[in-house]
Amino acid sequence: MKKRWLIIPIASLFLVLSACNTSSNKSGDQQQKSSPQLSAEETLFQNHCATCHGGNLEGAFGPALQQTGKKYSKEQILEIIKNGKGSMPSQSFIPEADQEKLATWLSDKK
Repeated sequence: MKKRWLIIPIASLFLVLSACNTSSNKSGDQQQKSSPQLSAEETLFQNHCATCHGGNLEGAFGPALQQTGKKYSKEQILEIIKNGKGSMPSQSFIPEADQEKLATWLSDKK
């Protein structure tokens, strides 16, 4: 009798967990299909800059960068990335080649 009492809760738990796992996989698949493919520069931005400057360059803690190419040249942007500016710290931990890519990409935002 005691063994049968344990089987019911364990089987129920297994069924609930299986159902949760299936539904989360479906939503994950849907998100992957609907997510646009990001360029290398956009991925770098999302990984290193979006926390402060917003996922769409709209600004958050840091200023908006949607038209940063109007205000700064590629060289000036690269200098800001390397050394920081105002409350923005240096981003020297980003590899130099990636800093160059980010500066070029941001300088095109006009």
